[in-house]
Amino acid sequence: MNLKLAFALMLSGILLTSCANTTSPKNATQDTNPMTQNTDFALPEIPPAKTFQHPLPTQMTLSNGAQFWYIQNALVPLMTLRVVFERGASGDDPNKSGCANFTAALLKEGANGKTAQQISDDIEYIGASISPAVTQDNALITIQVLSQFFENSLDILDEIWMHPDFTQESFSRIQKLILNGLKQRQDNPNAVAKLVSNAAYFEGHPYARSADGTEASISAVTLEDIKADYQAIFQNTPPVFFAVGNLPAGTVRDMLDKRFGARKLPEQAPAQAESFTNRQEKMRLIIVDKPAAPQTVIRIFQPAIPAPSLKTLTWQFLNIPFGGSFTSRLMQNIREDKGFSYGASSAVSAMKHAGVLLSTSSVAADVTGLALREFISELSMLPTGNFSQDEFERARETWKSEFVQSFETQSGALVTIAGLYLNRKPVSAINDFARQLESFTLDDFNAVAREFPTLDKATIVLVGDKNAILSQLKDLSDLNLPDPEFWSDQGIPVK
Repeated sequence: MNLKLAFALMLSGILLTSCANTTSPKNATQDTNPMTQNTDFALPEIPPAKTFQHPLPTQMTLSNGAQFWYIQNALVPLMTLRVVFERGASGDDPNKSGCANFTAALLKEGANGKTAQQISDDIEYIGASISPAVTQDNALITIQVLSQFFENSLDILDEIWMHPDFTQESFSRIQKLILNGLKQRQDNPNAVAKLVSNAAYFEGHPYARSADGTEASISAVTLEDIKADYQAIFQNTPPVFFAVGNLPAGTVRDMLDKRFGARKLPEQAPAQAESFTNRQEKMRLIIVDKPAAPQTVIRIFQPAIPAPSLKTLTWQFLNIPFGGSFTSRLMQNIREDKGFSYGASSAVSAMKHAGVLLSTSSVAADVTGLALREFISELSMLPTGNFSQDEFERARETWKSEFVQSFETQSGALVTIAGLYLNRKPVSAINDFARQLESFTLDDFNAVAREFPTLDKATIVLVGDKNAILSQLKDLSDLNLPDPEFWSDQGIPVK
């Protein structure tokens, strides 16, 4: 046999063997993948996820009795501190609304003999942020800084909190800045809608006044008013300390005590706004004219639960499938189905003395009437309690996810624990609710929906071109809407 013939026979043998291996299961290469092999044992079952429970704060007091709540998180070398005073914008003189906010803005504008620039340089040198602010119910100063500079930040806090200078020069400069901002507010339809809806819905109550004030009220504020407000809020109201960070709890408490523990706490109770009761007897429709506006802002207020009630948790949970998520009914109807807007939403806004179910959107001017009809249709259906099993389950998963996310940052954890204290809720309230959700049913969910308000006492605010709005309201005669009222962009009825 010559070499060529021997090589040809050998090659044909290799090819036949290769073909046989691809067609005969007897000669197939053994499968070594454990996921496809037949086994004589069962794979382990993955247990269900445990119900998330947020860390409870350690509760301490300073030497003077001031309360301090702390959550230690050793993962990030960062400290976030908030000092809260339970008196806010609702305590302003009715003719000088915005004074509390003005006062807070001046704290960093010169203190302990340092100029605003020097204070700013001190803050920037340690990479901190220090932010005084005011809400309707509270005033607060928030600090965030790397742990290694936390003590330094407390030195700056002591200066701006305990030793503000309140010079005439800084007063005049900040007053001009605030007035310029209020003038610009008139050009923001969403800000105007917020101003007017608060003024109309809370009429006669301190919540009706803007926490930022108006041009007239801020112009009326004097430096002596600022000094008096500073005493009332930051000196005569007991402070409460909340913090989240990686330093040991005892260390943080000692640092705070060193600077603020010897200060005698004020004995008088903080001034409180009176409880709010919606005495509105019928629906109101308010129009704010913005000639030639390409869009109309729709903002609807309805009564809801105030913040101290535990029911705020179930109401906020139920709002998720109604208007609190991208897959909610309002979003799917107004944006996805009708294409009237880029977005539509609702929220249960809870304050210490009142709660509001807010539904809102900015829609194209030429579909104002059609969009308002859809809002009224959805809001009318809400208290019938007709959510589906799919809506309920998606809402529950969304709530769980957002609950976990709220504790992913120090700021989120801080807001949560401070809210529990300020609204006099049990420190375990949110954890308790998370466990209750595990046995919550669709029937329970729809029972909560039937607690929601009907539209008979709603306040509807429309900010846009008056003529375009009025021409479209004619097509809504079947809805029996009330005659419209007309208000200015300053939140004042137009006669």
